[in-house]
Amino acid sequence: MKFPQDFIDRVRESANLVDIVGQYVQLRRTGGNHQGLCPFHNEKSPSFSVSEDKQVYYCFGCKASGNVFSFVQNYQGLTFPETIEYLARRASIAMPAPTEGQSQAALAKTTYLKINGIAAQFYHQQLKNLPPTHSVRKYCEERGLNEELIEQYKLGYAPDEWSALADYLAGRRAPVTPSEHVGLVKRRPPPKEGHYDLFRHRLMFPIFSPTGDCLGFGGRVFSKDQQPKYLNSPESSVFHKGKVFYGLDHAAKFIRSEDEAIVVEGYMDWLALAKHGIGNVVATLGTALTQDHAKAVQRYTGKVLLLFDGDAAGRNAARRSLPILLSEGVLARGLFLPDQLDPDEFLKERGVTALRQLIQGAPDLFDMVSTEAWLQAKGSPTGKIQLLDEFSTILAGAPDPRLRRMYGQNLANMLDVDLRMVEQSVARAAAGVKAQPAPVPVAAPVAPSEGDKIDLTKAPRPEIELLNLMLMNEVYLKEAMASGVGDDFSHPGCRAVFHRITDVYGQLPNKFDTLSALLADQVKPVEMITRHLASGLADLSDEDATRVLRDCIKRVKSKFLSSKSNELVKGLRGQGESVPSDQLEQIMNIHKNRRSLNRDS
Repeated sequence: MKFPQDFIDRVRESANLVDIVGQYVQLRRTGGNHQGLCPFHNEKSPSFSVSEDKQVYYCFGCKASGNVFSFVQNYQGLTFPETIEYLARRASIAMPAPTEGQSQAALAKTTYLKINGIAAQFYHQQLKNLPPTHSVRKYCEERGLNEELIEQYKLGYAPDEWSALADYLAGRRAPVTPSEHVGLVKRRPPPKEGHYDLFRHRLMFPIFSPTGDCLGFGGRVFSKDQQPKYLNSPESSVFHKGKVFYGLDHAAKFIRSEDEAIVVEGYMDWLALAKHGIGNVVATLGTALTQDHAKAVQRYTGKVLLLFDGDAAGRNAARRSLPILLSEGVLARGLFLPDQLDPDEFLKERGVTALRQLIQGAPDLFDMVSTEAWLQAKGSPTGKIQLLDEFSTILAGAPDPRLRRMYGQNLANMLDVDLRMVEQSVARAAAGVKAQPAPVPVAAPVAPSEGDKIDLTKAPRPEIELLNLMLMNEVYLKEAMASGVGDDFSHPGCRAVFHRITDVYGQLPNKFDTLSALLADQVKPVEMITRHLASGLADLSDEDATRVLRDCIKRVKSKFLSSKSNELVKGLRGQGESVPSDQLEQIMNIHKNRRSLNRDS
């Protein structure tokens, strides 16, 4: 959905960046700003600065910077429209009316998510209301699901009744058709009337999006007699199990800080790791890893560790996942737990320290999977050819040529063949891959186009410092405007930003502090206009900042005059003695102005 600009501005102005960042980062006030450990890279000393006045952030270490939109997008891995919706809901701002074509679909999606949310609350309350002596409560205790975990992850219980949820939804006057669409209830077969629950007598795992919407559910049985062991919500317009992870809403911030996502295969494995303090974990929903999963991970990190059971099913899952992750450019590692243990069993038997040690030493997924396959093939010539064909096809799909060559060398060493043979096999496979028709891209709403942003790449330092000083203090902005420096910038991007600042300030002089946040959506790289949060400028006294400002103005003007003079002199060459008097006068005036600048300094 495309939002009108006035709505976007309203959402941005309603969000306090310090409050948003403070949900994930412990901030403390230092001078006029707030500081904390950067959530976008590992560090021990705080280098992440947030300005409450300007509503922008800047990291001295990794140079991450921007406004509230870019923080939510980058930290939570959301698209631009998802970010707007999330912040609007957080501020209780009503969404704008959708266009005629969007109206029905948008209304339906809202209804589906609302009904899922009601169901999640119902299941959660059902579990909390059970007495400690109840068999379900005892099961939770045996599996290590204490009150804290139940509350934190909103675990629930679907009662062992035919229509407990259906009756509850009817009592809440929830529409039946949407409840059927998301798979919470089913219509009774004729001639019976009414509906019955899809989930009955199951431990319920609500699956939330990074923005907190309940997309669907997973339900686990309590006894071996009940089948299937896990039951997920059916596919719907809000739930696609091949696209979502369980636990991503909690794991996002840890994946960011660790710069790696650990992928496990189920809800209980996820809870086991989370309970032991390993937070950068997501779980697939009983399905194989897909390309959509790989794309979802890439919103947060380019690295993945597959933590699978050591049984045959886990090994096969790792082998299927390898080409998917490589084709999406994800750097993948893999770990098979010993003695065919799953993560929950391993943690109970050997503890979290032993698991962390295994995770730290986990090998590249390509090397792990290819070695497994090599051992199964037992080194026969026909086995070598089969492995060469299989893994050449996998390598052909990897977009990074460096990775292809390094993995190719490992494959050649393992098979005891010449690297040239591997490279030729990969080339043949690549030709086959390229011959396939390219998939048709699916249109999706995105943030404002990078091509539409003002490019400040390779801008001179004095010009960037001048712009930052203008954004730092209203007094400095006024002095820069009065100096007439606006058209003297040598960098076209800096010149455009200067005029953008002065135009907006001229129209809205009482909103000076919003200028930085506004520009963060309009320039690239955004760090060029948030450097006033860095210690170099932010720590200057007013006297020193004024001196730096005037020096920047002088240097920008001096460079402009020098360039103009050189241009005029170059134009005079070849004219002999017949030089027009007006051009001589221009050159003389330029030299006069340059001398004046030097005197004033």
